[in-house]
Amino acid sequence: MQDWLSARAAATPDEIAMIVQDKYYSYHSVNGWVYFFGGHFRSIGIKAGTRVAVLISTNIDFAAVVQTLAAMRVILVPLNIRLTPTEIKWHIEFSKCDVLLYSEELKSLASLIDTHIPMHNVDEMVTVDYLVSLDGKLPHGYIAVRVGRKSPDLSATQAIVFTSGTSGKPKGVEITFGNHFYSAMASAYRLGLNPNDRWLSVLPLYHVGGLAVIFRSTLYGITTVLHDRFDIDRIQYSFDYHGITMISLVPTMLYRMIEAGVRWPDSLRLILLGGAAAPPELLQRAFDMGLPIAPTYGLTEAASQVATMRPEDAWKKPGSVGKPLMFTSVRIADENGGSVPAGEYGEVLVGGPTVMKGYYKNDDANAKTLFNGELRTGDIGYLDEDGDLWLVQRRSDLIVSGGENVYPAEVENVLRGHPAVREAVVVGVNHPEWGQQVAAAIQLADGATLTEQELTDYSREHLAGYKQPRRILFVEAFPQTASGKIQRGEVSKLFDDTN
Repeated sequence: MQDWLSARAAATPDEIAMIVQDKYYSYHSVNGWVYFFGGHFRSIGIKAGTRVAVLISTNIDFAAVVQTLAAMRVILVPLNIRLTPTEIKWHIEFSKCDVLLYSEELKSLASLIDTHIPMHNVDEMVTVDYLVSLDGKLPHGYIAVRVGRKSPDLSATQAIVFTSGTSGKPKGVEITFGNHFYSAMASAYRLGLNPNDRWLSVLPLYHVGGLAVIFRSTLYGITTVLHDRFDIDRIQYSFDYHGITMISLVPTMLYRMIEAGVRWPDSLRLILLGGAAAPPELLQRAFDMGLPIAPTYGLTEAASQVATMRPEDAWKKPGSVGKPLMFTSVRIADENGGSVPAGEYGEVLVGGPTVMKGYYKNDDANAKTLFNGELRTGDIGYLDEDGDLWLVQRRSDLIVSGGENVYPAEVENVLRGHPAVREAVVVGVNHPEWGQQVAAAIQLADGATLTEQELTDYSREHLAGYKQPRRILFVEAFPQTASGKIQRGEVSKLFDDTN
């Protein structure tokens, strides 16, 4: 049996697989790239089962690398390019990567990563532009190596995608080919599929949502219109000239587009809105404009999509994310794991073939998160009488800012490292554009002095930009419960008084 890409190329070779900056690439072309990339990768020792860290901006070459590594049965470890060299090094070492691939654009960042594994500049090997220039011909003296092309074992790990951890350290989520496959089938079953669909992706390929678009488009035989970042002018251009029918957005992106007065194309049939809870007022504005919003709930640990409300139903229940997708079960549980009746709050538990294999090298987290075939999300919600899911809180402490997950523990650990800081409590405060902002309440050590700018400068040395506290408040003491626990809810209120 053939793998997904080669099977798609055999079935519809001339259909457009990708559009990138007005360049159109067929499935036949994309499939051909795999042989060239695969040949170079094998020459540097990459083979099935190895773990390869990838530090490349979201572009056509990254997409080609993703497809090649999948065909070779190599485990992809996509790295967030917004992280610091220290953070990236930790990801590489923790996941025991064998090789680091980076692009010329990120050469300076790669040079700052203190790692002992081999590092290779992909642009010095082969690029898509170079392959296109060959027009199907082999370069002189080069033999393309045929990589593994059989159908993937659905239980095999496709990628280790890192997500923030409540302990302050990120966790590596093992996503399997089966997770992608069943998620793709279930999403199409819920939202429908048009063979002429063109899916505009502005999500980074180091996120599971970005990877999902690549694999789903291949399985569906539709076109991915790939942008390397969220840029309203470029989105408008694609809306005007690329026949976009679908787009995946986080609420912050939708907010900006509405505020900018984007002209929405008549061809658009679906806006998949997820990544964070959408404010009710934003949803209402979108509904009033007649936008085809499909609110969705998902998480990396469930291959990006758990429940989704169809656009024709979403306006009837603003705030709900709809019913679980096909193959997926959602149960609301009390503190003892028992199911609660409709309408009652509890923890959202997810089951089915889209649930991750597990957290890489993290038995403690797996024991707490995976139980009796269910994923304990930590999110609080309820099911109504119709079986539609409503989210009350996206994990107790999680901050979702612009679609990026930030765990307070990680930021707090860094802030406590400053010698002038005795204690730090990090919370999310509401923001009209970003959804939430990171805010830090700081208690100084006895006799210490510290300015907001000094602490910000220190934080920037250790944390990615999206994790930086945007508001800092110095306090004498923190509100506590009778048992001495800090009341995060009360800490959040302190920032209400400083608006």
